[in-house]
Amino acid sequence: MPDFTPISYIQLIRQAKKSNFVFMSFDEGLKHRNSKKKICLLRHDIDADLEAALKMARIENRYGIKSTYFLMLRSTVYNLFSPFNHRFVNKIIELGHHIGLHYDGSFLPNTNKTLNEWVEMEANIVEQMFAVKISVVSFHQPNEKVLKNKIKIKGFINTYDKEDMQTFHYLSDSNKVWKEYHPLKVFEENIYTKFQILIHPLWWMQCNQNLSTEKIWDMTLLNNWRKTQEYLYKTEGAYGKERRLKIWKHE
Repeated sequence: MPDFTPISYIQLIRQAKKSNFVFMSFDEGLKHRNSKKKICLLRHDIDADLEAALKMARIENRYGIKSTYFLMLRSTVYNLFSPFNHRFVNKIIELGHHIGLHYDGSFLPNTNKTLNEWVEMEANIVEQMFAVKISVVSFHQPNEKVLKNKIKIKGFINTYDKEDMQTFHYLSDSNKVWKEYHPLKVFEENIYTKFQILIHPLWWMQCNQNLSTEKIWDMTLLNNWRKTQEYLYKTEGAYGKERRLKIWKHE
């Protein structure tokens, strides 16, 4: 099967179009879940790299495909509202793609609000910042309660909810491992006529080499830090002269 590279991703998209799959938003897809159409809900959880997300969004736009990009408000790796990341998101939206909330359920700032209220609050912040409507949420590193369908979020489509996702089979590239079929095989052989596929841009968009997950993480962290340094040099006088700092690496 193909490796994780931009070229392989293009091959995947081309096969999907050749097999007459239609790429829909989650809202639209659920309206057609009982139809005879071949539907793919293409989802991207942005855990670490908005620049890689924009690269993927541009490829999809080139081939006439729209997908849903799930953004984290509390990522430990990127600041969603930094000027350069804000521009990345705006460009993704301008390309016609949809935006969802990627919610980290492992962190609750306090217990004064319910989980549903925290999701609503974060979704509202993203909506106001980027002038989009958030109607779907995906959980970051979902826990057992999420996976066993014990978490119900009112007012949003939950990508892990069995009722919301009924008739849609789920495939994911988590940690560069397909636990079942590779989606290329699904497209080629029409194994499923309706499925949700989770693809993380950082695994595919770094370069035309099939790198290890550890190497990709190192490159992603360094790239995010490089962009931060460049912006500091341009905007913060106290940063001083232009220079390059290195991230400490634990051996």
